[in-house]
Amino acid sequence: MKSKLYKIFVASSAELKRERMELVDLIQDINDKLEEEGIKLKPILWEYMDSSMGEKRKEDEYLEKLRGCEICIVLFWRTLGEYTVEELDVAVAEMHAGRLPKQVYVLFKEPCEGISNELVGFKKIFSVKYPHIPTLKFSDEKLLRTNITNLLLPKELDYGKFEI
Repeated sequence: MKSKLYKIFVASSAELKRERMELVDLIQDINDKLEEEGIKLKPILWEYMDSSMGEKRKEDEYLEKLRGCEICIVLFWRTLGEYTVEELDVAVAEMHAGRLPKQVYVLFKEPCEGISNELVGFKKIFSVKYPHIPTLKFSDEKLLRTNITNLLLPKELDYGKFEI
């Protein structure tokens, strides 16, 4: 049986590198469970992309990759990364236009000691700017894994929600 591939774009600032790597490990664990169902998940992270200089702005190349993913997961903690917000905005606009990604999730790491004023302001307007985007909170890698597992691995293994 040929596997159906679903790409997952993971967006966050560099301060959440450990959490992004945790997501890669988790996606591999989920792949092990989905193998018999003919489903394969592939994480797409900027660390895995070519960082050499080219004719295009690097972020534009990353956004092209984002537009080819079925799911976008965005993580925030203490800073409001300019590119992370740009990736979120593009993901939401593409989803609302009926293109990929089909699902966008935002997770905020807490507690937020040392949170930037920009992120405080962003959190205040989030539900107005992105009224249909689900948000979750996590305080450690265990809760991050639980939240992402619940999003990506329904109890019945019904992947109908991933149909595109």
